[in-house]
Amino acid sequence: MGVILEAKNLHLAFKGVKALVGVEFRVAEGEFFAVIGPNGAGKTTLLNVLSGVYEPDEGEVTFLGQNLRGKSPQERARMGLARTFQGLEIFRGMSVLDNVKLGAELALSTYPLALPRAQREWQIRAWAEEVLDYLHLSPFRHAPAGMLPYGLQKRVEVARALASRPKLLLLDEPMAGLSLEEKQDLARFLLDAQEEWGVTLLWVEHDLRAVLELSDRVLVLSYGEVLYHGPPQGVRQDPKVAEAYLGQA
Repeated sequence: MGVILEAKNLHLAFKGVKALVGVEFRVAEGEFFAVIGPNGAGKTTLLNVLSGVYEPDEGEVTFLGQNLRGKSPQERARMGLARTFQGLEIFRGMSVLDNVKLGAELALSTYPLALPRAQREWQIRAWAEEVLDYLHLSPFRHAPAGMLPYGLQKRVEVARALASRPKLLLLDEPMAGLSLEEKQDLARFLLDAQEEWGVTLLWVEHDLRAVLELSDRVLVLSYGEVLYHGPPQGVRQDPKVAEAYLGQA
């Protein structure tokens, strides 16, 4: 498998407080890659750097062989780098369908040839409906997204990201606040997207059991530094990780 994303020597500080310190890793195409660590470890900061919300003070991020420095979040999204957020970032007053159509519209904007307006609208809706059906959201297509239960709202955000047809999907704590059944459903959807749609996944997640069961490799951060980088089975065996993340001496 080729490398889809590479981070090299990432440094970032906020008013002298170091958020990332020399972070380096690679993500292979088709991989399910996890980033974990205690609160304040720099996990969301890392996602913000990868998605273009922050520019690192030092280092670089390469996606599909292109250096991303200077590229906005919108430009990165058009390249195939999508993300979800720790706090829900959906349009609560818009319907579920219209939320997901925003992602589909982004995907269509990458096509080299302009389509007639009617055909464009048809294609956007078709893509959105496909994703809604895939994530079992079709019965709620016309409901205001903000009126859905929390677990379904989280799924709407994932649906919008998948509708943009990403090559790499960044997920920030997608299982936070979900019931066990909702977590199992989301895990199945993500694994299917990985296998059937060829989406590479990079997720920040606090549910350690889910991380160890689903992920191919794990990066552990603590105070912005990499403590561990390797297969999931090594997370419990590394003494530094046990002390910093699991609270064990």
